[in-house]
Amino acid sequence: MPKVAYITHSSPEVIEVVVGLAPPGYEVVSRHHSAPEEEKVEIARDADFIILHSGRLSEELLRNAVRLRLLQLLSAGYENVDLDLMAELGIPVANVGGANREGVAEMAVALMLAVYRRLVALDAGVRAGRWREGLSTGLDTFELGGKTVGIVGFGRIGQIVARRLQGFDNTILYCDVVAYPEAERELGAERVSLEHLLRESDVVTVHVPLLPENRGLIGKRELSLMRPTAILVNTARGPIIDERALISVLKEGRIRGAGLDVFEQEPINQDNPLLEMENVVLAPHAAGGTYESWPRRAAFAYQNFQRVMEGKEPLSLVQE
Repeated sequence: MPKVAYITHSSPEVIEVVVGLAPPGYEVVSRHHSAPEEEKVEIARDADFIILHSGRLSEELLRNAVRLRLLQLLSAGYENVDLDLMAELGIPVANVGGANREGVAEMAVALMLAVYRRLVALDAGVRAGRWREGLSTGLDTFELGGKTVGIVGFGRIGQIVARRLQGFDNTILYCDVVAYPEAERELGAERVSLEHLLRESDVVTVHVPLLPENRGLIGKRELSLMRPTAILVNTARGPIIDERALISVLKEGRIRGAGLDVFEQEPINQDNPLLEMENVVLAPHAAGGTYESWPRRAAFAYQNFQRVMEGKEPLSLVQE
């Protein structure tokens, strides 16, 4: 009977879903990241597989997991995994294979709309007993339709964003180290340089992984290229954008606003100036967590375990 150690920051409800979808014959033992380290080490010691959702596993745990055949992430990002150590131990690592991509893509579109239509400020005003006057001039909210949207990173999620936007009649630009000619034809997208994208887009949305070369990808210089009427959306990883530079341009009105699901420091520090800005919509790194995505993530993990049991290579392996 294969044993799975499931270590997570998720709620009890999500844990129940993931554990409950285990195929017959699998033993799944879960621990929250907040559990004592010795408990996590103990459940991993004889585990054939580990499911990890966010957070970092200690070197002690990984070195003691002597039967481990695959570390399966329930996220797309893998910046918290010590890939050098995993290579030394001979343990492959797989991410979630895009099982959360629909949720992330839809959150990106939701943030575009929320920033353009000032939904958070309008909602707060109505709840406070205000009605139109003092809430909106009628000239301070904007339509997404017809705008140029620049997608930084045109992989699985970036392409779904473009697909979800098709009903808005947007012009779609993208930049990526990889060209996607078929997707360009299907989605009417044009591949351009990052500089061109930043200069020409009304909306810039970020969908690249947090690799060393992408840390600070959008910094002071890049932000200075954006239009003063443009908005920036990030549902990828916080450090891809230089947060200090972003705060500066938002304060000075050099871009219109931002929609952020991720931050350099998570949870966000309560003294972060972003918390005081009306032209920013914030979410707690929640884009991928939807009712529909958790069963997909769990099914992908168990499918990968079954492949390993059958002597096949796991899907969606990550490499340094």
